[in-house]
Amino acid sequence: MPFLEIRRDSGYADHIRAYNVELDGITIGKLKDGEIKQFAVLPGPHRLRMKVDWCGSKTAYFTAIEKEKTVFYVKSGLRGAKVFASAWFALFEQDSWIVLTQDNSEPMQTTNEYPMRAV
Repeated sequence: MPFLEIRRDSGYADHIRAYNVELDGITIGKLKDGEIKQFAVLPGPHRLRMKVDWCGSKTAYFTAIEKEKTVFYVKSGLRGAKVFASAWFALFEQDSWIVLTQDNSEPMQTTNEYPMRAV
């Protein structure tokens, strides 16, 4: 069975709030500050998104492969001077509040075209 591992960075902006982990539009768990969690997923294409309140990350598309682990890193998009622009992000850039990046040799898919991999 494939596994999805998500590693959340520790940061000031959201350190007291847990992020909701949404896989294929369904909340499958929460991720606290500095936490690492693994989820068993079905093989095949998936959509991953992180949310906190009405804000979140852009949707990441990936394909889970049998007996492989897919790793994503997540952190607040409000780093440095961006902390002072939190109202702007909350109103106009909701999908940039959280940054979600995939850790593997392939770049994160940000379109709804699922990647094809030879098995």
